[in-house]
Amino acid sequence: MEKININMQKFFARMMVLFMLVCAIGMSFSVDASAADATLLNTYGAKYGYSGTCINLYQLRDSGQLSFLKQHYNSITLENEMKPDALLGGSARLITVSDAKKRGYYIPDNYKEAYVPQINFNTVDEVMKICYQNGLKMRAHTLVWHSQTPSWFFRNNYSGNSGFVNATTMDARLEMYVKTVMNHVYTSQYGSVVYAWDVANEVIHANNSGWEAIYGNNRTNASYVKKAFAYAYDTLEYFKLTDSVKLFYNDYNTYMEVSNVIKLVNYINQGRKTCAGVGMQSHLGTGFPSVDYYTSALNSFVKAGFEVQITEMDITNKGDSDMANYAYNLYKNINTIKKNGGKITSITWWGLSDQTTWINNSKPLLFSRPGSPKQAYNKVIQAYTEVFGQPSSQPSNPQPSNPQPSNPQPSGQNINKNTTARISDGWYYLKNTLSQKYLTVEGNKVNGWTNVCISKGTGVDGQKWYVTNTQDGYITLTSKLGNYMLDIANGKDEDGANIGIYQGYGGDAQKFVVKNTNNGGIYTIGTKVSNAVRYLDVYEHKTADGTNVCQWLYYGNPNQQWQFEPVRDAQPGQGGNQQEQPQQGSGSQEQAKGLVLTTSINNWGSGYQVSYKVTNNTGSAVNSWTLKIPTDQVKIDSSWNVNVTVQGGNYVITPVNWNSHIENGQSIEFGSCGTGSIGSTIGYSFN
Repeated sequence: MEKININMQKFFARMMVLFMLVCAIGMSFSVDASAADATLLNTYGAKYGYSGTCINLYQLRDSGQLSFLKQHYNSITLENEMKPDALLGGSARLITVSDAKKRGYYIPDNYKEAYVPQINFNTVDEVMKICYQNGLKMRAHTLVWHSQTPSWFFRNNYSGNSGFVNATTMDARLEMYVKTVMNHVYTSQYGSVVYAWDVANEVIHANNSGWEAIYGNNRTNASYVKKAFAYAYDTLEYFKLTDSVKLFYNDYNTYMEVSNVIKLVNYINQGRKTCAGVGMQSHLGTGFPSVDYYTSALNSFVKAGFEVQITEMDITNKGDSDMANYAYNLYKNINTIKKNGGKITSITWWGLSDQTTWINNSKPLLFSRPGSPKQAYNKVIQAYTEVFGQPSSQPSNPQPSNPQPSNPQPSGQNINKNTTARISDGWYYLKNTLSQKYLTVEGNKVNGWTNVCISKGTGVDGQKWYVTNTQDGYITLTSKLGNYMLDIANGKDEDGANIGIYQGYGGDAQKFVVKNTNNGGIYTIGTKVSNAVRYLDVYEHKTADGTNVCQWLYYGNPNQQWQFEPVRDAQPGQGGNQQEQPQQGSGSQEQAKGLVLTTSINNWGSGYQVSYKVTNNTGSAVNSWTLKIPTDQVKIDSSWNVNVTVQGGNYVITPVNWNSHIENGQSIEFGSCGTGSIGSTIGYSFN
């Protein structure tokens, strides 16, 4: 009898284990199924009000991309098609004031000119209609910007070759433009889709603009910005929209400009609150800014009483796992601020997928292609559910956020407190101060990832480096041997990580920051992957030819110091002024193999913007194209919608994924900005 009882006990014990296992499987299935139901729309869209993405009209016309968009987003921002140059065009198309009034333009009483530039609303109208028909809302981006505003808009008679108008005339033009654009939107049957405006964009970082030429070099007390917000708010009052539509000041690197941004917004709001708050462009990288650094800025804006909309998020990274970890920590913090009462009302990812990102050769978004989520997508959803619970439910015991900095700074003497230097774009030899030897591609030839070392100056191509300043304050160094950039092996943030060259893509592993030293003309070169904690270093302080170059914790000795010698002569260190000759172009308009390029130059004296249009007249569709422009005719400090490298004295311009295919008779457009002066024509050639 005792034996039977023991067997029965074992039987019931096994059954209990089996029962618990079945229950656990069922519970796991339930959780996984619930997680699978979560989208950006029913999590972030529901909690914040708007889950957004950056888009172009051609994507909205694509039923597949539109369908995918609607699964995750309820808000769109046009990437370029609502900026001033898109509405005004490369050259002024003038109409009379009376004609403008008939078209519904707003002409203020102090507008004394006889003509008004025509504004092209065709794209905006079609986008608003698509949004209206598909239940989408829209952020209007942007009214006032120094970068993509044609120079002629600031000049006498709206002529690009004339002098700048005075401030009184520009006040009238500004009021005309702001109120005309907003009036057009809100008199449209589809205008209700627009719920927010980036009235002014990147004022803190404006340089050499028409705005500054007329109103002065202001940052935190820019009078034209305050006026623009006043004109925009007047329009909202007229249409009784002040409670439902908000006006924002939008800028990049706001985490580095917290004090100045707060000062500017407070200045705008002196006397009357017209600016709701800050649009935080968030073009981030896993190497910089750290999650804590970004979070601190977000908290500062919230505590200042501002509404915050995260407007342009993407995350440059070293791989899917790297991005996923960063995104998880970042969104845990953002969600915690929101849960604690922070007024964050929109989050916009800057692109549908990695296929259409503006960052060349990078994968900074949540989807590799529409419908294909990455690890980072799951982590962003996880960050939401851990703070707020599953969609349409409340968390029973939300866990507090405990963020870790992505790049903890070293303490004490290893912090480089020297100021950042700016090296002008161009060709240089890089000479190490200790050894008096030059940074050299080993063997002077490329074979995949290729090592760099120091060696005696001989003037070979493997010792020539093209400096390109990037928009985030770093530089890239491209070898004269081709489209290969100086690169940290595997993007590692550790002492001794090897330095070489690799196919140029401009990611964090290929970005560097130049710092001054106590000796003029002598610099240290920090790596972005280490957040400028580690610097280019000649291994073990050696001076012999062939000594390896790596990165090492900053200590600033001559072993880590470098000179930038302009490439003017056949051999480094010998003087002379024989310039390297770029290939010659062939005029301002050229047809090669049926491709036609036309350009429009907006020149404001100390800087310029070039708008390019490639038209396919080949008689059939083309799937790719390559354009060459001599570097001595145009300077490309920044560009959009293309990939740009430097080879043999030319900028080599190739398409991004979405504009490589051009149907016969169709065109694609892209642009670039540069500093300095430029002629009226640009030579170029197609390959």
